[in-house]
Amino acid sequence: MLQLETFNIYILLCVIAPIIGAFLLMSVFIFEKQIDSLEEEKRHLELKQDLQRANILQLNQQIQPHFFFNALNSLLSLARINRKEDLVMGIEALAMFFKFKYNNHEVLIALKNEVQFVESYLRIQSLRFGHRLTIHNHVDNAALTVPIPPFLLQTIIENAFKHSFEKHIEPAELFINIHKSDELLIIEIKNTHFSPALESTNNEHQGYGLENIKKRLELIYGLENMTFSTQQHEQFYVVTIHIPAEASSNKKG
Repeated sequence: MLQLETFNIYILLCVIAPIIGAFLLMSVFIFEKQIDSLEEEKRHLELKQDLQRANILQLNQQIQPHFFFNALNSLLSLARINRKEDLVMGIEALAMFFKFKYNNHEVLIALKNEVQFVESYLRIQSLRFGHRLTIHNHVDNAALTVPIPPFLLQTIIENAFKHSFEKHIEPAELFINIHKSDELLIIEIKNTHFSPALESTNNEHQGYGLENIKKRLELIYGLENMTFSTQQHEQFYVVTIHIPAEASSNKKG
């Protein structure tokens, strides 16, 4: 016959064993859920990166093919009138433009690289438009190391040429203002526009390029960490972007 103390221990084990078993099962379940969550997050990040690369490629292909032919025509005109210095500058700018355009790009690149790309584009366009085009370019040196999506500035600026400068013969002005404020990179690009039809809809002016930029910014930074806005004033079209200025801020999505 079992002693009372042994019997009590036996009863205690009978009571505790199911609790311990349930606790172990719950721990295993939670652990498995955490593993599933990590794997799902990994898949999500991989999908985001794939989508980013696809968007970059698609946006790259949107850069107007006729820009290349217009650039060649401008260079040919320079050669015919024997403006050798301008011709050499134009060829160098075109070479830099295509070198950047057809490089393999990461999801984020330093702002200074994008600025160099844009400058080569604008040098070529300056040869085309001559005195008709005025560019006001102000980029804060402190912002040059900030990572941004590639073709961000290029797409906005090309949009100004496509929807405004190339359609009208009036003097054209382009304003580029980029600075770092606390933890934000603030980008404002403003251009003169002349078409009354642009007042009817923003989407017509934005086209695919700006919509692509907006979606990419949302994917990279998350809606809560970025702003993208466009405004049409009487004489100017303005694109404003606020994004995190630190690379560590890009992890939210």
